Amino acid sequence: MIANRSRIWYHGPMQNIISTTAPVTRQLTHEWYGAPVAVPVEFSFTLEGDYLVFRAAQAAPVTIHPDACPGEFTEELWMYDTAEFFVADADGKQYLEFNLCPNGAWWACAFTEPRVRDAAAGLPLGVRTEGQVAPGGWSCSARIPLSYFSSLGIDIFNCRLAATCILNSPDYQFLTTSDDLSGEPDFHRPWSWAIASIQP
Repeated sequence: MIANRSRIWYHGPMQNIISTTAPVTRQLTHEWYGAPVAVPVEFSFTLEGDYLVFRAAQAAPVTIHPDACPGEFTEELWMYDTAEFFVADADGKQYLEFNLCPNGAWWACAFTEPRVRDAAAGLPLGVRTEGQVAPGGWSCSARIPLSYFSSLGIDIFNCRLAATCILNSPDYQFLTTSDDLSGEPDFHRPWSWAIASIQP
């Protein structure tokens, strides 16, 4: 599990914290329709040197994509259990989706508006991921260069941020820190992600 620190219970709209020192661990405790999940998912965002580091963990079994190779770019991770985050510019327009498999496989895509891929954006270079999966739980982390966010016009010090997770595949549970939980599950609502709070 994520080592540390302060734990903050979550259900409903939340301003995500990007810490500049030790990770501040938060929890996703409820799925999209308000039902509690059996075991919360812990997550954190930290600035470490020239990287944004995303960590996620859960003390529960997990089902991962059969083609997921640790540390490698893998399509359609979201079809199985995965930890995710979304980061947008302050206006909630240009944004990045990052999927992280519990074993460390990853996928990323930039968008110019909801579900419209940015054809000019390449894949982030220098991404480093780790993951551990055991019968009783999982933990994973991803380090993404800050320069990649800058190349997309996203200022990490003034951005919108959402932590999300897909669990219990194929009977999916969708978890998110988004302010907008109306209708069917949809993580692609950048206007509803709170401005991130930068904390020491």
